[in-house]
Amino acid sequence: MLVYVPQVSAVAPGIRLDGVATGSTFRDNNRTASALLTTTNGNDVIVLIAQCGIFSSCASCCPASFVDNITSIVDDAGHTWILRAAYTPSQGRPIWEYYTVTDSPLSSDRINVTWSGSNPFVGFVALGISGANTQHPWDPSRKLPVEEAQSSGCSDLRTCTLGFSPVAAQDFVIVSTAINDDQSCQGISPFQNAANSNFGQAETDYLITRIGGSNAISFTCSDSSPMTILGDAIQGPGRN
Repeated sequence: MLVYVPQVSAVAPGIRLDGVATGSTFRDNNRTASALLTTTNGNDVIVLIAQCGIFSSCASCCPASFVDNITSIVDDAGHTWILRAAYTPSQGRPIWEYYTVTDSPLSSDRINVTWSGSNPFVGFVALGISGANTQHPWDPSRKLPVEEAQSSGCSDLRTCTLGFSPVAAQDFVIVSTAINDDQSCQGISPFQNAANSNFGQAETDYLITRIGGSNAISFTCSDSSPMTILGDAIQGPGRN
């Protein structure tokens, strides 16, 4: 199978990764995961991706009392966190995506993610993205975010490919993968790994598209056990 790899060289100065924080917990009596995020710039878009469970045990297939759900996100700096996407397939692990915009650089800003449900295994990654369009952060494509689950579109139990096309000139593309108790995705180039969860069942990868290049994006998670994949894109400052 031929997979198109977008050109990513000669990226214009501007949009970039400006800090990463990961948090997770295994404690049955504490439904909160915490992490400290530090950034170097103000006016960053902070994207937070949360996942729950291992072995798909927090899937939406189950009785309501057993389904995990994010109940609050708070940080020391007092930002308002906005839900961008909640991908809760009937089979596969849910992925939630939130965001906020900062006024000034963050210094060890503690982020607390709290959830309800039966599963104690919840983790998240928070990405600081500098040079993004803070008025309209998300790529305006109506086809984003894009989703894929092992139960529906993945080719087999070890490989899953996600393809999509952002429409902005320069994007910070984010792909989040829920992995079923396995190693991280292999062969993700030209994507770069931003973070893996502390408990080893989730990862977040990113790609910055080139101004003037093709907008066709293809991400393949291979030699792993991808359960659920969510793809999205933050746009650069050039579009109102």
